Amino acid sequence: MEYLYYKSKKGNFGDDLNGWLWPKLFGTNGSGAGNGFYFVGIGSLLHNDSHVVKGLDIDRKKVVFGTGVKPSKVYAKLKLDESWDVMFLRGPLSSGELNRKDDYITDAAYAIRQLVDFEEIRQQPKKYKVSLMPYFHSTDFFDWKKICDQLGYHYISPHSEEGVEFTLKEIAASECLITEAMHGAIMADTLRVPWHRFILSTPYTEGGRISDFKWTDWLMSIDIPFPQSTYIPFYQKGPINKLTKMITNNFLSLEYLPKGKVGKDVVKKLKDIDLFYLSEDVKISEIDAKIHQKIADFKLSYL
Repeated sequence: MEYLYYKSKKGNFGDDLNGWLWPKLFGTNGSGAGNGFYFVGIGSLLHNDSHVVKGLDIDRKKVVFGTGVKPSKVYAKLKLDESWDVMFLRGPLSSGELNRKDDYITDAAYAIRQLVDFEEIRQQPKKYKVSLMPYFHSTDFFDWKKICDQLGYHYISPHSEEGVEFTLKEIAASECLITEAMHGAIMADTLRVPWHRFILSTPYTEGGRISDFKWTDWLMSIDIPFPQSTYIPFYQKGPINKLTKMITNNFLSLEYLPKGKVGKDVVKKLKDIDLFYLSEDVKISEIDAKIHQKIADFKLSYL
């Protein structure tokens, strides 16, 4: 068995969950040699431009376990042949994009709740009233520790420099989490820590349509389809933007990043957030039961 997932050079908590979680549930990652199969788990990997799934051995089985799809207007739809076994997808949007009527439950990361030591991770003493986790690309633009000091919040790095389990315990030790990173919110939900989404760099670093698709896909799967998010303008229009658009017939638009102003906007916008979300306990129980069965099915079929 070969675990497939995106690996960021600087580390990304959501993707790095794969290398930590699946060996605990299913055993050590194999080399991929011989008659092994591919395991596709956490991430939005099901699209033709995915470096993770490009060039895979067409004859080897690919098992999809709670993976997400990227929208087809941005990425060409991935055509799945008989070598793909879709056990379940992240959400209804992913299922709709593939046009296969495949099952969806929720994001694969909810499988963390099946670990024998999950309660030990979850039951951390609460040390932080409010914690904040930015998107991993947003750390290139701002000093988030300084921002958190100004806000009186606890900073949780999206890069998991001290390991995935340390980051999970930091979230569990928080009374609530403000997060730009989707898997910050997902892990908070699994750990029963109320969360609030803010939007800053993702429309530019990831693409607004892609980011909203991923979040909505997951949120619909946990019956929170339209939560209120905090939007903070990132790149902003320059003073001669209107003239430039007129001269170029809307072909060019001048936008720039005024770091000082945006940094102040971040502090201002995130200062007084008091609306947080959490999936219902009954929904979590339903998800737990379904994923438990999928794990049993996977072990019976492949291990």
